[in-house]
Amino acid sequence: MDRHTYWPSTSAGRTTRRRLLAAAGTGAGLGLVACGRRQSSSGKPAVSADVPRSGGKLLTPVPNDPSDWDMSYLGRNVPNPYGQVLAYDTLLGVKHGANVPYEDFVLQPSLAERWETPDAQTYTFHMRSGVRFANLPPLNGRELTADDVKWTYEYWSRSGQFKDKNYPVAQYGWFFEGMQSVEAPDPRTVVVRFGQPFVPFINYTGSYWNPIVPHEIYDQDGNLKDRMVGTGPFQLDPAASQKGTRWVFKKNPNYWDSGKPYIDEVDWLVLPDDASTTAAFQTKQVDIIGATSTGLDLTTARQVQAANPAAIMHPYVTFGPLLFIYINNKVAPLNDVRVRQAISLATDPDEFIKTFAGGQGERTLAGAFPDTFSQEEIRQLQRYDPAQAKQLLSAAGFANGLDLEFIYNPQYGQLHVSGVQLFQAQLKKAGINLTLRSEDPVAVSTARGSGKYMLTATPRTTALVADVDSYAYANFHTGSANNQSFVSDPNLDKLLEAQRRESDQAKRKDLVRQAVRLIVDQAYSIAIFRAASFQFWHPYLKGFAPNFGTLGVPQADTWLEK
Repeated sequence: MDRHTYWPSTSAGRTTRRRLLAAAGTGAGLGLVACGRRQSSSGKPAVSADVPRSGGKLLTPVPNDPSDWDMSYLGRNVPNPYGQVLAYDTLLGVKHGANVPYEDFVLQPSLAERWETPDAQTYTFHMRSGVRFANLPPLNGRELTADDVKWTYEYWSRSGQFKDKNYPVAQYGWFFEGMQSVEAPDPRTVVVRFGQPFVPFINYTGSYWNPIVPHEIYDQDGNLKDRMVGTGPFQLDPAASQKGTRWVFKKNPNYWDSGKPYIDEVDWLVLPDDASTTAAFQTKQVDIIGATSTGLDLTTARQVQAANPAAIMHPYVTFGPLLFIYINNKVAPLNDVRVRQAISLATDPDEFIKTFAGGQGERTLAGAFPDTFSQEEIRQLQRYDPAQAKQLLSAAGFANGLDLEFIYNPQYGQLHVSGVQLFQAQLKKAGINLTLRSEDPVAVSTARGSGKYMLTATPRTTALVADVDSYAYANFHTGSANNQSFVSDPNLDKLLEAQRRESDQAKRKDLVRQAVRLIVDQAYSIAIFRAASFQFWHPYLKGFAPNFGTLGVPQADTWLEK
């Protein structure tokens, strides 16, 4: 299989980054994982030639209630982004469909119908005419204009009218790092200017974490937390929703893409554990699983396939690590590089791959996308040596062992919990004793954002967005709000800043490689492995095509035949 580069190739109106999906044999019962295309249980591609029809209700599970809808605040957990993707649109979209592999990231028109990027400092977008917000208060169906983009980008970046207002640091403010201005010279044109080249920005305009939102809700509420009214295909119906049970989204009849969405209603059912979710899928109480949270692991996928032989299976290799270990670099003893390196040396990726992926997976590195390094290079950088780990602990003053606390979110699923437990068992062999503490999603996110933790973890399968910068810079630059390992390294900062300014693809990749080597050497955090993951849906769900760059379930061009 071809290995595709993620590095952007920019031309007028189009940016493409091909994403890696390694072929991975998944063992008896599941056949060969193909290039991100849908498969029936027989392993053959399932591409519908049916004519779309309107109507119906899609039922999908979510692991917990959304905490709120203001994506600028830190600690927003699943399923928040899945809701804002239904209700809002981004300036640019990401192409998806039966003929678009899961790992491909191809920008396409959305709220902007065309754009120009003559350099990496000036970005001009030409807005689609006739786009209206949903006919719900306080928007009442008014037309979208360039001023809405200006307001949104200033709010997400805490710039312009929001500068020096003492707001909390914006979660994705680094999307706009170095932005000098957002201009709306007329109702249909937006011009974004940077003080120096900022290569990742064009990809960030298509990120699902960067939707265009209205100012009226903020004007009334002072934030965007409790209400959503957008230009997107579905809108939340608070009256029909019940916290802890069900969240209901209704079709937006004002949607700008004529005739879409096809589905009338999307219901989220709150199912907090894997067992209840898979049981609900088997009895068709939900129509799709593995799509609105971390995908299903190999063992669970085998069980689901055996119980639902007619279901459509979508296999893919996770783009990010299934277990990303946050190490709080600002607290003792983890502020000692020897302790962090000991933790890294005590971690055995091969055991994770064998245990959780049937031996079919790949090692990965913190800050790196799949094709930043070859597997051979990763093995040289990511060493397993518990004896040396003990030596480093002894040199750091912990010859008799070290006790650390690890907090985790069980609602990430059993695979995550089992991964944390294996991590605990591996570290114990090197004399590091982890006390595991289960917390609810908001508590874990809050602790991670405030730095009130020692060790924690997340699956990074959906948190990496649009560009390698979203992993390297966002998680490890001193000034990034997402730097929740609290790394502060001037040499690393220089490399991360330089890759943002470098338009030459080869040179930019080399800068990222240098940065990742430094991250790994200093063990600022640990990424362990990538593996096959799975989504399933019943065959009456048509036109659905998962893609790494899209998060909506369903998509506007999905329909039901039931």
